[in-house]
Amino acid sequence: MAKSKNKKHHYILILFFIIIALFSLYEEFGKEKKPKAPSRTTTPVEKPKASPSKPTVAIIIDDLGPNKTTATAVLDIKAPLVLSILPQQPYSSWIAGEGHRLGHDIMAHIPMEAEKAHGPGKGGLYTWMTDEEILDTLDADLRTVPHAQGISNHMGSAFTQDERAMRVLISELKKRKLFFLDSRTSSKSVGEKSAKTLGVRALSRDVFLDDKDDLVAIEAEWKRLLQIANEKGHAILLAHPRKNTLQFLRKKLKDNKEVAVVPVSELIAESK
Repeated sequence: MAKSKNKKHHYILILFFIIIALFSLYEEFGKEKKPKAPSRTTTPVEKPKASPSKPTVAIIIDDLGPNKTTATAVLDIKAPLVLSILPQQPYSSWIAGEGHRLGHDIMAHIPMEAEKAHGPGKGGLYTWMTDEEILDTLDADLRTVPHAQGISNHMGSAFTQDERAMRVLISELKKRKLFFLDSRTSSKSVGEKSAKTLGVRALSRDVFLDDKDDLVAIEAEWKRLLQIANEKGHAILLAHPRKNTLQFLRKKLKDNKEVAVVPVSELIAESK
């Protein structure tokens, strides 16, 4: 009987050690490393931080919207270019969506009445419009440019001089929390002043890169941009998606050491 009890205790002891061994193995193999986050399938545009030794420059490409091939050529440039898109154009929404996906700032380039007798295009704002007509037209424009963080004026030498019209426009931008960039198509524009009076973030264009579609003239305007940027610490450049312009920017920005190219939203955020 004592022998049987000893044998029973022996089995219990063996079973106890087996349980401890199994528990240890479970603890060891149960420690799983956290899985690594999956790598991005898309490469967003690089947004370099400004160096203290370099002035900052925002490069805005105006008049996008009518042509998909041209827009794709702009998106292929490896820099945080700002996409300024005409509303109610065949590819307005597509460019805005694709540009936003790649990390670009998006702006609506709103057509506005010019002093010269030619129409600004679809979705244009005119000084003869009532307040309600201005607001309805702006709403229709913005619906076709998703992800817009602000607007600028396409043409608009007459509209941006009109204090009543600009007050209506800027008040609506404030409600929508959008900024205003004055393209400065008129030296008499009240755009930036009106915006800041009403508490809307705003800046104005410093240089048009390609008023003349010529590489020599474009180079001269780039040098003028650098001078302004070095004096002010920052500058805003407007350009168009033309062959010579894009060729120049590809070459200039490839190994750029002169300025830090930044999204316009960064300059807007720093504006007072």
